[in-house]
Amino acid sequence: MITPLVAFSLAGLLLFYLQNLVFFPHVHLRLLALLIFYVGLRPSLGLALSLSLVLGCLQDSYATTPLGLHLGASLVLVGVARLARRRLLQQLGFQAVAGLIALVLQEVYLQASTFMLGYAPFFFRGLIMVHGMEILGTAALGPLMHLLVQGLENFLHRLGWRPRSEPLPYQPFGD
Repeated sequence: MITPLVAFSLAGLLLFYLQNLVFFPHVHLRLLALLIFYVGLRPSLGLALSLSLVLGCLQDSYATTPLGLHLGASLVLVGVARLARRRLLQQLGFQAVAGLIALVLQEVYLQASTFMLGYAPFFFRGLIMVHGMEILGTAALGPLMHLLVQGLENFLHRLGWRPRSEPLPYQPFGD
């Protein structure tokens, strides 16, 4: 599991630099959140949790918010991805809608957490519009992120990495 964690962490680091150093003054996207969501849809739960830990700590160390805020938000993304995983593995359109829902739930978690900590008012009007457009723009990039995760996984397959298969659910009558 170390090899895919390093590969996806490096991809996340590149997206982090792209998002915060190249795009930031003009374009606001949540590329790391999208990466965590699409890795959460993959079979390996350990990889998704490890990646959310690494990238959540990376975001926490860069932001001025309390430590653990982005880590919790990334765990929300993994949770939503795991809930939606069974039905959404094959349909790319449904993955994009689930990604939009996951990003909205992540935003609700971030806003509720900062409100409870006393940093910001809870969902004031200007913030809803700005973050709503940011979430829609990020969700529109879902198919591209799916291709990035799939391409990186195919590259790892060529290097010899195989994800552990999940046990099939118990089916007593062979349904």
